[in-house]
Amino acid sequence: MLWAAIHLPQRAIDAVLRRQPEPEAPLALVEGPPQRRQVLLANAAAREAGVQAGQALTAALALCPNLAVAGHDAAEAGALLELACAWAYGYSGQVCSEPAQDTVWLEVGGSLGLFGPWPRFERLLRDDLQALGLEHRIGLAPTPLAALCLARHRDGLAVTAIEALRQMLDHLPIATLPLQDATREALAALGVRRLRQLLALPRAGLRRRFGAELGQWLDRLTGATPDPRPAYRPPERFERRFEFDDEIRYHTGLLFPLRRLLTDLAGFLAGRDGGVQRFHLRFEHELHAPSRLQVGTAIPERDPARLFELARLVLERETLPAPVRALSVCAEELPPFVPAATDLFDTRPAGALDWSALQARLQARLGAEAVHRYALQPDPRPERAMRRLREQTPGETLSAMPLPRPTWLLARPIPLRGPAPTVLAGPERIESGWWDGEDLRRDYYVVRTGNGQRAWVFCPAGERGPWMLHGWFA
Repeated sequence: MLWAAIHLPQRAIDAVLRRQPEPEAPLALVEGPPQRRQVLLANAAAREAGVQAGQALTAALALCPNLAVAGHDAAEAGALLELACAWAYGYSGQVCSEPAQDTVWLEVGGSLGLFGPWPRFERLLRDDLQALGLEHRIGLAPTPLAALCLARHRDGLAVTAIEALRQMLDHLPIATLPLQDATREALAALGVRRLRQLLALPRAGLRRRFGAELGQWLDRLTGATPDPRPAYRPPERFERRFEFDDEIRYHTGLLFPLRRLLTDLAGFLAGRDGGVQRFHLRFEHELHAPSRLQVGTAIPERDPARLFELARLVLERETLPAPVRALSVCAEELPPFVPAATDLFDTRPAGALDWSALQARLQARLGAEAVHRYALQPDPRPERAMRRLREQTPGETLSAMPLPRPTWLLARPIPLRGPAPTVLAGPERIESGWWDGEDLRRDYYVVRTGNGQRAWVFCPAGERGPWMLHGWFA
């Protein structure tokens, strides 16, 4: 087996930065009582200004007056790790994580045939992690713990053979190993600086001084014993929440968090190899009950740009009942995703929308009741031959009419005025409805009127007039 370890050293602060419109601005996470608040983590911009973990908040603000401050939210950081696992599940069927180590592992040995050799696979992972807004370090090794040690020591280290793993591990410093602080300090007091020194120590002495756990950890690190871990399984529903520092009164202020939440939804769906056909936007208000908006698509989708465009159109069409304090995206129906088939030599103009995308955009802008599909009914009477479909379902598509039908059917027939028309086709006799009391016996014709228009007309069965107009051809 071959394991890739994705170490997220700033997971807690990344969870906050992903909510910021300008993630490059200086920001620090703080903890402690209000009188003695200390910096827990700082992003790159804050570190460049001199802000460091462990500093007093007053000292950090003196060094960087424009420093933004946020409290540490363990639940938000945990949700971000869950999102990373859901995304990684799209690349491997074996995914596991350890919150204490801020790490996600995925077994990539079985995926190299699908995604290409490791350098190409690694680029795919890094591109996705950058799009998700996660600072990361990646290591590759035959065991999960070795992959994590390599990632913590130097980003991008990769060892594919178990024989070469021991040689690489010998050079790792003890300070970079994911051990407890007390264990690292005790090893440093013994003069152990490198992993090769630790591996050379007698196991009996290590067991007496540190217990059996350290020896077992070394065996899992080197592959001497298996390292079983609980496998990740994606949940059956998606829900993410974005809370604002202040009330949002206009829909434009909701677009940035909405885009971020839908990007997370797309990553979650890619991991499940599924799509979404209906999801909800839930708005929390200060002095008003929560409100909801539904966003639907004609077919299952998972493209983040398309999902955002549909949600934006729905949001612009509706009026929110009150200012918004928090926004949530909820999706419970997650059908399988089947990519749309395309022709090798597609003659459509660049940027042209397919029918499903156009239908979804029209429904988002005009409302679900404004756009419909039609299907044939087993009734030959023109007024009852078609029925509306709100959305396309598998196996339920439009069928071809056996004979020409007008694109515009009048609500009720009216007399055809003007000179006698020229008959182009017909007659087609329709005789039905005796069972429900609306019996009709008509002969239908396709005619050209004196103005050159093609019309669909009928007259009583067996007669040639008077003509009744029932529809127009395009």
